[in-house]
Amino acid sequence: VSSGGVAGVLERLKGLKELDVSYCPGILRQSWRNKIPSLKTLELSFSAVQDRHISHLTTPLLSLQELNLDSCPVSDLSLNHLATANITPNLSSLDLADTDISDRGMAYLPLFTKLTKLSLFYCQISNGGLRHLREMTSLEVLNLDSREIGDEGLAHLRGLTRLKALDVFSGRITDAGCVHLGMIASLESLELCGGGVGDMGCAHLAKLENLTSLNLSQNERITNRGAAALAALSHLRALNLSHTRVNSAALRFLGGLVELQSLALYGCRGVEEDVDCVAVLEEELPRLKCLRLNRSREEEEMEDSEEEDDGEEDHFMMEEEEEEEDIFGDLDDDGDDNEDMEEGEVTLFMRPDEYFSEEDSVESNGNND
Repeated sequence: VSSGGVAGVLERLKGLKELDVSYCPGILRQSWRNKIPSLKTLELSFSAVQDRHISHLTTPLLSLQELNLDSCPVSDLSLNHLATANITPNLSSLDLADTDISDRGMAYLPLFTKLTKLSLFYCQISNGGLRHLREMTSLEVLNLDSREIGDEGLAHLRGLTRLKALDVFSGRITDAGCVHLGMIASLESLELCGGGVGDMGCAHLAKLENLTSLNLSQNERITNRGAAALAALSHLRALNLSHTRVNSAALRFLGGLVELQSLALYGCRGVEEDVDCVAVLEEELPRLKCLRLNRSREEEEMEDSEEEDDGEEDHFMMEEEEEEEDIFGDLDDDGDDNEDMEEGEVTLFMRPDEYFSEEDSVESNGNND
């Protein structure tokens, strides 16, 4: 699809509301100028849009509410142009995931005064850059998934009283950062999987009475004491404590989470083997639909087989003194083996790659697995 071809169509579609040209490199050009006055949603992800292309937008797009620039090589210059030239004054959703936005560009974000949803997934920002988010009190959904974000940065979010969903999946967050998060009473969904949260952090998060979805997987400092603290979150519908130090004894604390629909305890010691505790938990949680404990025997056998193949290939290459190369085996997709479930039915999922069902997943922009 060429930019000129699209421009010709846009010329005849003056009332067009939504346009998705993702994965179409070089699609945004000067020929688009003044041809999208009614557009509300513009999807440009993975389209190789650059700063010079954004500069072609010179007429205010008063109807534009959603703009997706995910994985486009745009920088602070684009934010400067869109904000200071008042190109998108009514923008409510902005996806800048995996772009070249830095702390300098963060200064322009408060100029988007109607923004409620923002993704800064793996941008070039630091804790200091988050100070500019203090003024964005209308934010409801925020993705800050990055290893560069830590406890210090979360202090700048405490005044976001409308924030409902926060994703700091891989951030370097510890118990100290959870102190700041525990002050954002409006939070309903939270992802913290960077490995630094412990039992004290859980105690601070237990103050978030409105939480319905919490992902604390891969935090190996969380024990049964942390699980006991989280039992205070009576509105939880999805909880992920996979790859923590929680064991089967923690199940007795979770029985009071009567709203729980999805529970992931993959990699937690002794949980799968404690059949009696699992059975009691299922009785105590009438709405539980997805209980994920461990991988299936077939998956374990497949992984063992791949490890053996990899070992043989390593040995062969060492004997032949060949250069080191990628020896990862092919991993076949498990496919969608979820079947329709009747009301009240509990299904045990044994897959490590997927902790929550689609219906329980939280919208966010990023790429936080």
